[in-house]
Amino acid sequence: MVLHWSLGLKPDFRSNPYIMYRIFSPKYVTSALTYLDTEMRAMAPKTIPNNELWDRGIHLSRAPYAYAPKSEKEEHKRLHEVSALEAATKAVEETQASGITGWETLNAMLGASNPILVARRECDSRMRAFVLHHLKHGNLFAYGFEPPRRMDSQSIELPTAYWKGNVQWDNAILSAQGLEFVEIRIISKQIRNELSPKPSTHAELEKPQAGRPSIKLHIHEAFSDLENSSNIDINVSAKSHYPLIREHMRNTHPDLYPKDRKLGDEGIRYHFSPLFNELKKNSKQ
Repeated sequence: MVLHWSLGLKPDFRSNPYIMYRIFSPKYVTSALTYLDTEMRAMAPKTIPNNELWDRGIHLSRAPYAYAPKSEKEEHKRLHEVSALEAATKAVEETQASGITGWETLNAMLGASNPILVARRECDSRMRAFVLHHLKHGNLFAYGFEPPRRMDSQSIELPTAYWKGNVQWDNAILSAQGLEFVEIRIISKQIRNELSPKPSTHAELEKPQAGRPSIKLHIHEAFSDLENSSNIDINVSAKSHYPLIREHMRNTHPDLYPKDRKLGDEGIRYHFSPLFNELKKNSKQ
């Protein structure tokens, strides 16, 4: 049947009972839908999915050692060329040779190894802070998945505002504003621009099937900024903050929230109240 249509021919349904039976058989309908789906996919514009960006990225745990300044990389290499164990062993041998034993030996061992270990941790912290700074300012970009990740999951470009959350570097996990992202990888702005994708941010994935995009992300963003500037007062009602939320959204995203677009209390309440109640609960602990 589909072949008739693809060739521009119009089959005579009424003159052939077999054709009438085949039209409405489940097996035939499934085959026809599969064919149409294949044709539609073939006609769809070719875009670069976010998973290709994720594939090009560097695992979050290794990103600091890839993107940190050259001086920090050299310092990191130098500190790891020095063996803390060898330093501790040498200190033990020296104390024993001088006739010192017991606690003095232990103190000497720790005194030799601790400065190396502390210097390594401090170097790691500086390198991570460097990467975090550029993630927050849009010079580096992160892609990850909402758990649980499935075979057909698409990676998400993480908004810069989310990097105020909790970062688990070794596990490549970010927790922010009640959300969690896993298997995070980092790419530079240069690579992102070279691939020239149309990124699917977390906000875009939350768009309803029709109508305007979800305001959840921008309410979370407004809440975070207002909290950081001490403009969230848990001693007053959540509703009293709605004008501040509206003002922030209109000022930050004037193209999405012009003055003629109504931002109703119920829409704000749905996303704002859980954040406000959580903050209020944590402040009592």
